[in-house]
Amino acid sequence: MIRIFSLILLLLFAWFGDLAASELIRTSRVDTKNVLQIYFTFDQAPVFSGTSNKRRVDVQFEGTEASETLQLFSPDDKIVKTLTRQNKDVLIVSFFFRYEPQQYKLTANANNSVVLEVLLGNEYSTSYKNLAEKLKGLTVVDRATPDFTNPYILSPYKSDWTSFFSNYESEIKIKIPVTFTPPPFPIIEILPPGGRENLDLLTEDMMIMAENQNWDTLASTILAKIQITTAPEAQKLLALTYGEALMRSGNFEGAFKQLYLLKEEYAQEHLGVYANYLLIWLRARYEDPFIAEYEYRSLAPQISHKSPLAPYFHLSQVETSLATQEYKHLNELLLLDSIALPAEIQERMKIRQADYWYATNQTVKAYAAYKLLENSPLLRSQPYSSGGYCSTLYDQKYFQDAAKEYKDLKTLVSGEKLIGLIAYRENMSKLQFTERQELIDDFAQIENAYPGTDAGLLAAIKATDLRLLTDNQWTDKALENYQRIAQTASSRSISEEAEFKTILIHALKGENGLVVSMLRNFLREFQIGGVRISAQALLIDILPKEIKRLVDAGDYVDALVLAKQNKELFQNNWINSDFLVDIAEAYHKVGIYDESQKLYLYLIEIRSADEREKYYLPMIQATFDHGNFSLVEDYAAQYTYNYPEGKYSNEILLLRIKALVADERLTEALQALPSTLPDDGSFHPLAATLFFRTDNYDKTISTLDELLAMNGLLTEQQNFFLAESSYQTGNFSYAAEIFNKITKDNLFYHQSLYRLAEINRELGNDEIALTFLQKIVETEENSKWKQYAERDLQYATQKDRY
Repeated sequence: MIRIFSLILLLLFAWFGDLAASELIRTSRVDTKNVLQIYFTFDQAPVFSGTSNKRRVDVQFEGTEASETLQLFSPDDKIVKTLTRQNKDVLIVSFFFRYEPQQYKLTANANNSVVLEVLLGNEYSTSYKNLAEKLKGLTVVDRATPDFTNPYILSPYKSDWTSFFSNYESEIKIKIPVTFTPPPFPIIEILPPGGRENLDLLTEDMMIMAENQNWDTLASTILAKIQITTAPEAQKLLALTYGEALMRSGNFEGAFKQLYLLKEEYAQEHLGVYANYLLIWLRARYEDPFIAEYEYRSLAPQISHKSPLAPYFHLSQVETSLATQEYKHLNELLLLDSIALPAEIQERMKIRQADYWYATNQTVKAYAAYKLLENSPLLRSQPYSSGGYCSTLYDQKYFQDAAKEYKDLKTLVSGEKLIGLIAYRENMSKLQFTERQELIDDFAQIENAYPGTDAGLLAAIKATDLRLLTDNQWTDKALENYQRIAQTASSRSISEEAEFKTILIHALKGENGLVVSMLRNFLREFQIGGVRISAQALLIDILPKEIKRLVDAGDYVDALVLAKQNKELFQNNWINSDFLVDIAEAYHKVGIYDESQKLYLYLIEIRSADEREKYYLPMIQATFDHGNFSLVEDYAAQYTYNYPEGKYSNEILLLRIKALVADERLTEALQALPSTLPDDGSFHPLAATLFFRTDNYDKTISTLDELLAMNGLLTEQQNFFLAESSYQTGNFSYAAEIFNKITKDNLFYHQSLYRLAEINRELGNDEIALTFLQKIVETEENSKWKQYAERDLQYATQKDRY
């Protein structure tokens, strides 16, 4: 019983399954030139979907089978093959097209049918598929996200180019040399084995001389004492102190000889090591820190970390590494913690740690380290460190503190170039919290005090900036100043800034043509520099405006040349694709229709659907002007397919009909004409020509009468069409009236004369008819109308004889 029940259930499932399945009963198709519609008819509506792969389109119907009587299409010039296959309960119908379809869509229709609508491809849609390679450097891709390699995005001045005059600063490096800390005097105080006991060799007067830094006097006094001292160990200690006094007095030659002799003579003793240390310090201070850096490294194995000399030697190594920019070694030394440092050395090491961060552009760390030491007299006594502190204050925008520190820094350094730069940076700090006009004279003073130096030129630029920003009448003078500075500056960064400000003034005056040329020269000259990005940004800003100006003025060749000269901006995708419209128009105006058409087609491909429509009309116009009439029809079909109610439908249809006429496809052109012509008269001239060429004279007359009523006049060609059509329909008097209006310059003048002769013959005016024929013979050089006239005259002469 159970087995029987199970069998019945299986039969019921199978039966209901058959009832649920859909069956494809038949297919049919509707063809137009560019669009193919395939209708699938089912016994009940299926679930459907579609996929495409190049020339193949697959349509999937779920829960569907093909009827045994289903017939598919035979291959033709559009579909080269059609296949069906069953994949479980999915019926797949595959179509292989001769050309890759441009678009397709599947829609459900009434009466259990599905429609596959295909916009057919052709040889042109295939050849223009990849347009990026065909645009010869003018390809632009619209990005969904910002391109942060684009100078226009990177430049902070793009929204207000005037701000460049107030905000831009050429990078300056105030290179203050590192000063080297000498060991405590006298060094014999820390020289083993005697240490502090060695001080007994020096008198109180000698120590007072040292305290007052009377080094020359001290050296003479020590030398005199050496001469009267007999104990060898005492002589050695005094000799080392004598060399140290010479070193501190700045007597390089004397100190060098003394210390070198001691180093060589007592190389195996502590005294020789200490003499060598002082000799290296001397060379660092007065000769070359790079030599000292090398020799310190050679000396290092002879000085243990527990040596009394170790803290001072360690500090000297730190300072020479800083001076020679050996930052890796410097960092290793600063991290070394195995040497016990006196309090003063500890403070100096903290300062040098801040100096290290400053030197390696770790400005936040440097600022924090300097800030912790801001009350340190040692910091204020070190020019390099004080300069680093000033710089970090400026970088962190603590301008009032920076101005004060720069003012104090001037007292620590020597040399006009350094003092001038420090004074310039002091004023730049003040500029951030002081009215512009109050500082013009201060910058001018620096310019006058340090002429020709970087400080003087930078101050001259800034003084000019401030005058320009506070006085609109100062433009020409500012231009003159910037040009002078750009030509005379030895520093490339200063020359770059002055040159760009010259260009910027021309840009603000609206002299875009000159600006583009100057920017191209500028970018060639300054391949790297702080202004380059902004110069590129200005070119990106100005170039489209200048090309549009040229296009609007009709200077299309110049516009195209300018675009080609700056093609790297397009290759880098730095200019918006809207700009291509001007290029496409320029190509069109100079008759390079193919390039114009390709640019418009490219714009259609890359723009969003709601923006594409406006490019179809100029693209089709360019294609028509290029003489590619079959492609005009293809593009027109695309437009009609995509925009059935498009705003440019009439204009594009008119171009399509013109293309058919130009291609001598007059029957198709007639079929494409609207049954009722638009009231604006746009179709009437073409329709009249088409009717005339197909001998439909009644429609020619009615169409031209409507056009005459709209415009009040006709062209001479249209007058001829109206006259000839009237003649052909037997309205001789009206025809004669219009033929008489045809002027000598009209292409149909002699034909009109011949028709007047024929009309007069029909009306019995033979003499007048002969007059018209004679006029043709006398005025026409050689044409069929002259031949007809000569024949008719000859016939008339023979007739008179008989």
